[in-house]
Amino acid sequence: MSIIFYVDYPCPVKESIRPGRMLRLLYARERANEALNKARRDTPDIAPEQVMVDLTLGAGTGAKELRRISAADVQKQFGPLVALADHCRQCRARVEPQNFGCRSRVDFPISFKAEAFLMGLIHAKDGDPTPTLLCNYLESNGMAGNQPAEMRKLPGVFFESDKPLVRRFADGRRLSVNQLFELLFLTGQISPKHARFLLGLLGLYAGNLPLDRGLFSLPNLFVVEREEAGMVVSRAGLNLSDSPGDDRCTKQIQNFFGALLIGAELGCDVWVKR
Repeated sequence: MSIIFYVDYPCPVKESIRPGRMLRLLYARERANEALNKARRDTPDIAPEQVMVDLTLGAGTGAKELRRISAADVQKQFGPLVALADHCRQCRARVEPQNFGCRSRVDFPISFKAEAFLMGLIHAKDGDPTPTLLCNYLESNGMAGNQPAEMRKLPGVFFESDKPLVRRFADGRRLSVNQLFELLFLTGQISPKHARFLLGLLGLYAGNLPLDRGLFSLPNLFVVEREEAGMVVSRAGLNLSDSPGDDRCTKQIQNFFGALLIGAELGCDVWVKR
């Protein structure tokens, strides 16, 4: 199980295949590849036609149904996307350096290290207004973290830890990582303005990066350039850098923040689905 996020940036791929179908095909391919790889650990020469995959797909009426299909059929259905993959090479909306990298995921269970990373983004120094702004926003929007709290009742399924990390501030208020999880991953659709707001609230937005330096010389984990008339006119990045201690889940969440930066700078929505 995963949190799927997707940068809705217009491109030739989406002109040929609607985004909803593209996401369904990518999901089906992942499940088929997982099933095929697992089967080949026991039977190396097993054919895709012999491996069956259970997929939850739309039934055309808004409902969903469980269907059983072979990995070979999934690969065949994925063919139209393969034919369009060349358009992805220079795409500005790629969160990951691969074809159709505008879509990525955060896998469950969320690691304790990743939760600590999220809580570490909250600044609580004297005079820093960020905690007050964040608490006010969460309270005014009714984000108490109730749904993540329910998810924790299934040990090891959605979160490694059955108890959330909590920060307490000088004014007596408290902030739970459950609330941060709700804020980031249970909102459905994140507009460009809201993405910029979230990054600023967490101290992740770095604007006005220098234009006279190579991208690889910048310490920011993600950098997005805006162009006018074919020329780069601005750069923005994340106030994040690689750390050898980051686990897979933490890196996936960092990729999610990269998607928010792309959405904010390129003016496109980011869709989040659990």
